[in-house]
Amino acid sequence: MTDYPYAADFIVAPFREPPYDHQIEEFERHVGKEARALLWTMRTGKSKMTIDTACQLFVNGGDVGKIDGVLVFAPNGVHANWLERELPRHCWPGIECETIVWRSRVAGSKGGNRLSKAAAAEWAAEQAAWWDKLKTIRRSKKLFWMSVNTESMTREDVRRAVARFLKWRWCLIVFDESDDFGAPGSKRTKMARALVRRAIYKRDLTGTALEGSPLAAWSQFELLKEGALGFGKFSDFDSYFASYETRQTRGGRQYPALTGFKNLEELRERMAAYSSVVTREMVKGMPALVPTKLRIELSEEQRAVYAETMKTYLVNVGEERVSLGERMMRLTKLQQICSGFVIDEHKRTHVIPGRNPRLEALSREVYLCPGKVIIWCQFQKDIDLVEAQLLQDGHKVVGYHGRVPDDVKPLNLETFRKEKGVKAIIGHIQSGGRGLDMSVAHKIINYSHTFKARLRAQAEERATAIGGHNIEVQDFEAPGPDEYILSKILERIDIAEAIAGTGLRDFLKSLEL
Repeated sequence: MTDYPYAADFIVAPFREPPYDHQIEEFERHVGKEARALLWTMRTGKSKMTIDTACQLFVNGGDVGKIDGVLVFAPNGVHANWLERELPRHCWPGIECETIVWRSRVAGSKGGNRLSKAAAAEWAAEQAAWWDKLKTIRRSKKLFWMSVNTESMTREDVRRAVARFLKWRWCLIVFDESDDFGAPGSKRTKMARALVRRAIYKRDLTGTALEGSPLAAWSQFELLKEGALGFGKFSDFDSYFASYETRQTRGGRQYPALTGFKNLEELRERMAAYSSVVTREMVKGMPALVPTKLRIELSEEQRAVYAETMKTYLVNVGEERVSLGERMMRLTKLQQICSGFVIDEHKRTHVIPGRNPRLEALSREVYLCPGKVIIWCQFQKDIDLVEAQLLQDGHKVVGYHGRVPDDVKPLNLETFRKEKGVKAIIGHIQSGGRGLDMSVAHKIINYSHTFKARLRAQAEERATAIGGHNIEVQDFEAPGPDEYILSKILERIDIAEAIAGTGLRDFLKSLEL
């Protein structure tokens, strides 16, 4: 194995942008290693580090030779950002690159559905051109990059395209937001584990490796090397690091219930062999996130519907008698009521009449903010209500969520970044909360909340940039469901921080000679 001493004098690399201290340290010590996990907090330069690594492996090689291809899996939208924004910004001068981005509406086998005859013919030509370009990788002498959105990777046409790429190139494979592969039994994770056997270098990138659960570590590190954490089977890993007790359903069926985790210090030690940890405190000039809470009281009408929902599944909304369904998720319904609406068992939305204190608070906070605002919502109706309110207030806004077409999302993001008149971007964290640069914003408002701690942590970093200003992150908190959700999120973040955050960072520092 090649040893990479930590001494800047030994590194001669034509970086397009000067690296920060943590980037040069990782480059000097580990750039040629076969497998690495960059557990760096969001907005600390994982993309630049990976592009520098790819350039080095293309020009000079590493422990297992040179590469001529890079395959990137990233969340939808972020995957295109890699090749269209990050690569031109960081690729070394003198290195010629060829790029191809997977877009289902272009390259997918069903992209021509529901199109007019003329539009279908235009799509067929565009699709043929995409696949013809893929064929050129066999003879290309350039560093060839392919990016695929994680959500599409189990499609048959994606599998075919990726298989060709890995067959024809010596590859570095990159899993951006590798926490998407934390479920060992999912089709996505199984496919990823099969693909890495055909790549010569592997990189996991995430700032939220274990926010869901410490058990998510196993499959993420399997992407780096089989048995990386010392367990060939997830069942063995699970039984060693998790505690269960037998419980019984009302019907008498017994099942194992997770009660906690154990041996976490050992898990941290096993992860350390492959990991680099960067927390925001380690990066000079990293702006602080300033958390604040805004208490939201319910209107009389909301309180009445809330009280009924606690007792029965039939409630009065205005003059309507609404059935929420006998098997309703009561917490979700209470959360909706706190936002001023409720969705019945037939998926119909009912707006609670009277005042909406949550919207009133949003209107006030956006008005008082001197700069741009990011607003994260949990429900589609939240997005609609927020957009209508801000437009009524005279603000120009854009959206970044599931109902915005994929080709419009980057245009909205660019509009938010560059147009002074655009006050806010309204989004759902599943769509826009990861990998995107929204650092023009001065404030983030969590208008309504999700239980997904890792997505929330990612979304809170969208406005940060090294050398930028501090960012206020404001939680709207109504009594009841909001308080409960926020408390559970903090529990998960505390566990993850102890293993893959400052806990792992401190362990790695203890190993230094």
